[in-house]
Amino acid sequence: MFGTQAVVLIVFLICWQLASGTLIHELMISKPSNVFPLFWKWVTDGTIFTAAGVTFTNAFLGLIIGGAAGITVGVFLGQSSWLADIFEPFITAIYTMPKHALIPLFIMWVGIGSQLSVLTSAVIVFFLIFFNTFFGIREVKASLISAVRIMGGSAFDVLWRVRLPSALVWVVAALKLAVPQAIVGVVVAEMLAGNSGLGFLVSKNAHSFNAAGTYAALLALLVAGFLVDRLMTFLTKKPLEWKNSGSAM
Repeated sequence: MFGTQAVVLIVFLICWQLASGTLIHELMISKPSNVFPLFWKWVTDGTIFTAAGVTFTNAFLGLIIGGAAGITVGVFLGQSSWLADIFEPFITAIYTMPKHALIPLFIMWVGIGSQLSVLTSAVIVFFLIFFNTFFGIREVKASLISAVRIMGGSAFDVLWRVRLPSALVWVVAALKLAVPQAIVGVVVAEMLAGNSGLGFLVSKNAHSFNAAGTYAALLALLVAGFLVDRLMTFLTKKPLEWKNSGSAM
């Protein structure tokens, strides 16, 4: 399998190299022979790592803030049908709106820079975590809740021993989507109104019509996204297997 993938990649790079400057203007598609040396230069002089550090720091802060808010609201609404009936439709309506369309509004609120990136990321993460927490709380089997209450458990016992463990698995499952989307939110904010980070690196080179720089910055995003996906797949593999096996019972 690896050998086949390597052949596909090599063929793709050869076709890319031959097409650039002949079939397609090099301003639109820079040659790999220009992109990869520039990418390596950025690696050695620290440009990539500095930009990635800004992007991932903001994405992490957005993940923490949005995740904490999503879990908190999800737990409250998941336990109360009355509150859920009131607020869930409003949350769903906002969820259906493209979050990136809110960036101009966020600029009015917090300006540009890290605050904008963190806020954008947090809003995106909030909805992903909220819905999984909400449904995780509500999908607990009634028999388990009844068993705890029969043994004299209080409402707090039901929450702590039954509902939260159930929701935790759903939250872990949501992280597989929330982490990459947190990064996406930061990158988009950096591209539109940032002054640092990987998104700003893409935007800066694109605005100066530097095709090689644009593709090198996109390559950095591609590598970072791939590594994050593999990391989250590894971290969530066991919880997701447990969740799926439990759902199948």
